[in-house]
Amino acid sequence: MKQIPAIISMVLLVAFLLPYIWKITEFPLLVLLVFGVFLAIYDFYVSGKKATQRAPQHPSYDSEST
Repeated sequence: MKQIPAIISMVLLVAFLLPYIWKITEFPLLVLLVFGVFLAIYDFYVSGKKATQRAPQHPSYDSEST
């Protein structure tokens, strides 16, 4: 249920950029757009993992200070 807004935003991002990706003839710009979409999809995938699968985080410095 928490991922529904993220899925909708990912679909809208891809739908917005797809015509640009389809029509661009310059290879460097095409690579930049495809790479940007790939990074957004990868970020969505990584952020959806459970907390137990993530690497442990360091405690904040405020809790360690004396």
